[in-house]
Amino acid sequence: MSDARTTEAEAVAGSSDSEDMLVLDSIFQEPEDFYQAAPEEKTVVFERQPELVSQDEGSRTVKLNFLGSHPLWGHYLWNAAKTFANYLDSHKDIVRGKSVLELGAAGALPSLISAMNGATRVVITDYPDPDLVGNIKKTVAMNMPQKLEDNSIVIDGFKWGYEIERIGKLSPDNCGAFDVLILCDLVFNHSEHDGLLRSVSQLMKKPGKDGSPTGGEAYVFFTHHRPWLADKDMQFIQRAQNELGLEATRVVEEYTGAMFEDDPGDERVRGTVHGFRLKYAAASS
Repeated sequence: MSDARTTEAEAVAGSSDSEDMLVLDSIFQEPEDFYQAAPEEKTVVFERQPELVSQDEGSRTVKLNFLGSHPLWGHYLWNAAKTFANYLDSHKDIVRGKSVLELGAAGALPSLISAMNGATRVVITDYPDPDLVGNIKKTVAMNMPQKLEDNSIVIDGFKWGYEIERIGKLSPDNCGAFDVLILCDLVFNHSEHDGLLRSVSQLMKKPGKDGSPTGGEAYVFFTHHRPWLADKDMQFIQRAQNELGLEATRVVEEYTGAMFEDDPGDERVRGTVHGFRLKYAAASS
């Protein structure tokens, strides 16, 4: 593991309970006269599981472009995204014929799999940094350029909890909300839980509104990268239940191996992906 990667791994895992480093706006503040040449971009190939993908269901390989480095960790293909991509391939009805919004997309793998599995509109968002957003556009153009041209895939910057109405207008027919929201490896940003919850509350379709009788769903997949803060990660799920009135169902618990083998904390905990589905309770008859 290189020194640069070790530094970034430590930034994700942390060495204390401090949350200050995870306030997104502060990450872009640099000392005067600071400059360090960025590592070169790289391409990562994701192989879909052949038993889950027939010949007429899109390419079995997905090429993902990644920045060489980024302070928001958008230059990694996270295990949660890979696990959710496989989950989507084994549960295609989640997105088929539906609108999808991904938050904090980074490599945008789940969004691409959603489009390949028949989503009618996929809106891919990440923090409104030109490098991040431009890189997503490059990745989509490598795999599905026609969907950029016909606007069935739309890419935009989005700071969680702000300008929600603008993102809502990207939904089909400008209805303001989406059938499926995707949040992969975001909840370790504890300082951003408020913004994420506001986004879910306002951008996920509600039952009986937005043309949806049952309401939308949000899929939240994550790993406890800092095992000693696992309870804080889980507070997102608990708050979604208590504050938004959503039902939370665990749909995945899968050991994939840790992202960074030398990081502190129990390796089994750091190497396990947890997946939850959030949705509104079914109306009583």
